[in-house]
Amino acid sequence: MRIGLPTRDKYVECVDFDIHGLVMVRLIAPSAANVRAVAQQIGPPSRTALSHPDITVRYVHSIPTRQLHYIDLSRTALTESGFTMFPEGKTNGKLTIPFEQVGADCEIVCEHKVGWIPLLIPIVNLTALGKRGCVPLHASGFIHDNVGVLVTGWIKSGKTEALLAFSQEGANYVAGEWALLTAKADTMYGLPGTFRIWDWHRRSLRKHRKIGSHHKLSRLIRTMDALQSLVPQRLLHLGPMKLLHQAMPVVRRQLNFRVEPTDLFGSKCLYKGRLDKIFVGMVHPDKCIEITPADSKVVAAQLATAMEFELTPLMSHYRAFQFACPGCKNTFLDNIHDLLRESLRTALEGKETYMLYHPYPVDFDDLYKSMHDHLLHFPPCASMKSLEMLPAGVMSPSVQR
Repeated sequence: MRIGLPTRDKYVECVDFDIHGLVMVRLIAPSAANVRAVAQQIGPPSRTALSHPDITVRYVHSIPTRQLHYIDLSRTALTESGFTMFPEGKTNGKLTIPFEQVGADCEIVCEHKVGWIPLLIPIVNLTALGKRGCVPLHASGFIHDNVGVLVTGWIKSGKTEALLAFSQEGANYVAGEWALLTAKADTMYGLPGTFRIWDWHRRSLRKHRKIGSHHKLSRLIRTMDALQSLVPQRLLHLGPMKLLHQAMPVVRRQLNFRVEPTDLFGSKCLYKGRLDKIFVGMVHPDKCIEITPADSKVVAAQLATAMEFELTPLMSHYRAFQFACPGCKNTFLDNIHDLLRESLRTALEGKETYMLYHPYPVDFDDLYKSMHDHLLHFPPCASMKSLEMLPAGVMSPSVQR
């Protein structure tokens, strides 16, 4: 049961998180800071207690590390407590993850001083797949003109850009970074946590240009970047100029930040909706935006590969775990390659699917107009089979300039 919420420097018995009834997470003995960190990852706590959690995070003051043997120096080790991770170095807390349990009921032990829980989101995604048959995708999702849209792809594929473009036109929010699709992809669910945007995204919005708490800092960083770019190359090796030049790559990374969905969408945050159309984004060198119909089977194979890439951090830790504990294995993780491909093939079969080619960075208004045309072309939930019966030319590629 949940007994209130923790206050500063206080712990409570437990706090529960219910992710659409698909994955249940319970924090045991968390602090207020622990609850805030997890809420940023997976959304606010549940108002009611859960009967049975899928993932339990048990917080402790300290995890014993006697008999320590490093696997990946200063990152992972085998200790008396089991397979231990040091996510941010020795001084910022540690945790143990039982990799043999991932995909089923799983209990993580975590020190209170750990902030965001490493690998929590991929573990949530894999639990949804393993226990509920829901397919996870790195994607944005929204509903506009009564059409449910999912935008996915590789890095810089336009997921966030499409979401922000439609946020300016009254769309309802479903997902910012992660979506879970039911087995037949008739419904998409979004993880209710925060999502990341860049400073240039904020400046491209007609509204909400002051979202985020560091817009003044972003302006200072852009000014510093502009000034150092004006310095002649021959002077960059001198004292302060050298330090500034070396520091700028790290400083520029401060130009991205996390936002609450409600900051952009207000009361239009649904976190759940029907899925009608899928856009797979890719950057191309042209200045135009091109949208072409795609084969759902090909897209399923592409997205399975993309998801395997997203799981790289978790799988690399799983391999380290197997190295440390040769007799332990997780059949679910060992077969994740085939499971993702088959699940996506089944989920996307007959779905109306498009390739979305765009420049980077992309103009939000142009992106909205191009995609909106394709929302209007066909009725929601039209299958690829029914599209083949439409008059010739209706499915020809659309190029917006």
